[in-house]
Amino acid sequence: MEESKTKQCSTCKKIHEIANFIGVKGNETKTCKLCREQNKKNDANRDKTHRNAVARKNDAKPERKLVKKTWNENNYEKVALKSMNYRQRKIAKVGITEYLKQNAEMAKKWRENNQDKMIQANENKKTDKNQNYNIYKRTANLKQLDFSISFEEYVLLTEKECYYCNMIQQIGFNGIDRKEQTLGYELNNCVSCCKMCNYIKGSLSEQTFLKRITHILSHNNIVCGKFYPNSFSNHKKTSYNGYKSRANKKQIDFEINETEFHNIISNPCYLCGKKNSETHSNGIDRIDNSIGYIISNLQTCCGECNYMKKDYNIDDFMNKLKMIYDNKKMDISIENETCENIIGRSNKKSKIQIAEEREFRKQNQQNKLIDKYNDEEYKKMRALELAKNRE
Repeated sequence: MEESKTKQCSTCKKIHEIANFIGVKGNETKTCKLCREQNKKNDANRDKTHRNAVARKNDAKPERKLVKKTWNENNYEKVALKSMNYRQRKIAKVGITEYLKQNAEMAKKWRENNQDKMIQANENKKTDKNQNYNIYKRTANLKQLDFSISFEEYVLLTEKECYYCNMIQQIGFNGIDRKEQTLGYELNNCVSCCKMCNYIKGSLSEQTFLKRITHILSHNNIVCGKFYPNSFSNHKKTSYNGYKSRANKKQIDFEINETEFHNIISNPCYLCGKKNSETHSNGIDRIDNSIGYIISNLQTCCGECNYMKKDYNIDDFMNKLKMIYDNKKMDISIENETCENIIGRSNKKSKIQIAEEREFRKQNQQNKLIDKYNDEEYKKMRALELAKNRE
């Protein structure tokens, strides 16, 4: 009889030609070639899993951790190079977009699990002059303003006392204020300015700012000065429902009825004395911004004074105005009294412009990242630099 030229595999139960059942030593096997190869892989994986389990157990031992930590410290150049090579392979494998996405997800998880460190990092940013300087540069670009101040000039400027109140912030330096908001960040237009003075001044010119301060303090009998009513611009009326809706959005208590609301806004502004007219309507200020719209916490307030006071406590606000007045009262010009709005006209870029520039920066950064990790010479130099920084 003629021998069969096919055979059934004992593993996959499929029928194959007899040639698939010849082993490496030439003997006939029960399993086909494909199943034998798969079995080899499975055996290798079983061994690898076992080896990894043993390795993890050994790596968890304190003495092993100490050895690895010591080696890493003594060979940080190799560690850094290994890390950069891993990033290069990861980018090549998943693509730059997915790589950055995964990094962002890991960074988010780290922030969620290390909130104390994030709070400290944010505090450190506030005291970092380099980061603050770069924020001003980005702001100038966003508002399409000239920025010609060097970092050295920025440091010298912000380490001076506040131009308006003569104070230096607890962090050891102030911010920058543009005396004339129509001009850019030019050295002859910029002065040292603390955070509170910067917020209160807003986009006002220096003269309008100082005149308002003198007027408010005079109206409240804190100083015996002049009045500059034309320094406060007019505002349109905000409805009862407008206030109520905004309070609800901010989850602020709103416990006044419409009659009480109209009774309050019918009075003159409690800070500057501005009255309602055909072209102007007063609004409401919460004396203590930690409390909601409760009748005992409300005062009549014009829009300009409301913007100036912001969320500050009324005593802190008035004390700051007095400090500015005492420091700058001799600088007030009696000429050219103009009416300005504290929220100036913005030359800010459009949303489309901002989006386009953001996309361009994103693409540029991605290309630089790819080039950086593909540059062997750069990686060696960077690894050496990182190692030296740890010495």
